[in-house]
Amino acid sequence: MTMPIQFDTAQFVRTLVDAGVLREHAEAHADALKLALSQPVANDADLAISRAEMRALLAEFEIRITNKLKPLWMMSTINLMLVSAIAVKLFF
Repeated sequence: MTMPIQFDTAQFVRTLVDAGVLREHAEAHADALKLALSQPVANDADLAISRAEMRALLAEFEIRITNKLKPLWMMSTINLMLVSAIAVKLFF
């Protein structure tokens, strides 16, 4: 659940005007900031979607890595079998 941010536009305008900013500009800045602060931020549903997307990407990555490494694993297994067979012939 998102909570609105409390923003005192009148105080903001006064602060800017006191600092030398033209009132029209200060009011435009206040309006822009108020609009930006009123926009919703990520909620639980948004985060759940992002987590699901991340899990899917990680699963896809895992499959790709596994497929890339599988030939190397198979080669090392074959090499181990060959070395074992040679050792058996040599020593037994």
